[in-house]
Amino acid sequence: MIQRVLIGKAKTVQLDDKRKPTVLAGEVTYFVEDISKDYHCSDGVFRKEDLLQTSGVITTNKGRDFQIFAAGFIDSYKGIKKYAQTIPLKDLGFILAETGINSDSIVVDAGAGSGASAIFFARYAKHVYTYDINDNSLEQTKTNIAYYAIKNITLEKADIYDHIPVKDVDMMLIDVPEPRRAIESINNSLKVGGFLVIYCPQITQAHEFVNALAQRGNYLHLKTVEMVERGWKIEGNIVRPKSLSNIHSAFLTIVRKIN
Repeated sequence: MIQRVLIGKAKTVQLDDKRKPTVLAGEVTYFVEDISKDYHCSDGVFRKEDLLQTSGVITTNKGRDFQIFAAGFIDSYKGIKKYAQTIPLKDLGFILAETGINSDSIVVDAGAGSGASAIFFARYAKHVYTYDINDNSLEQTKTNIAYYAIKNITLEKADIYDHIPVKDVDMMLIDVPEPRRAIESINNSLKVGGFLVIYCPQITQAHEFVNALAQRGNYLHLKTVEMVERGWKIEGNIVRPKSLSNIHSAFLTIVRKIN
């Protein structure tokens, strides 16, 4: 599907020092999912004929100018349809960097939620296997996978507390309420040298899991962290943290199977 991104034309303002004008970033962004029809928004209507452009400026019927360009994966991903809360990009990027998955990697993502994590990792991994027991989650994940036409994801209904169907996994992302209960099935699925990431909203969940896993003696606890993202407002002489920032999402525990 051909998609577009529209960004409200930047405006020029005079700073307090009166020396020169400064161009601020666009104030409004629209993601156009279907360019075969006119796009209606609060700034007016974009004609479908104009949406065929891949660069330049187009104007709404209200006279608002917008820069237009072809949309990429990340543009549509940020608006992915959700049944369950998705893991933020700041955490997914950290997992990607810490585990080093690549085009040879086999990845397990459980639970599937809305499929966002599986879809993200499928762009880097050889194959992603994602599991859930909730039928609504499975249906939304199936819809999202089909939307992106991804071929290297296997979606299956499975209770990972009892069994993980795939073996010799390079990286596992476990986002379930009681990860401790999945230790045995995780151990049977993860290859030696593989990475395990446990995603927990509460630090008590991470604490319980790390202590339970330590009893096995074949895992190295690399770190438990939280990724803090604080946005800043920079506008003229105003430089301060934004009032609403994605400070905390969850705690990430990363371990490695060593034998």
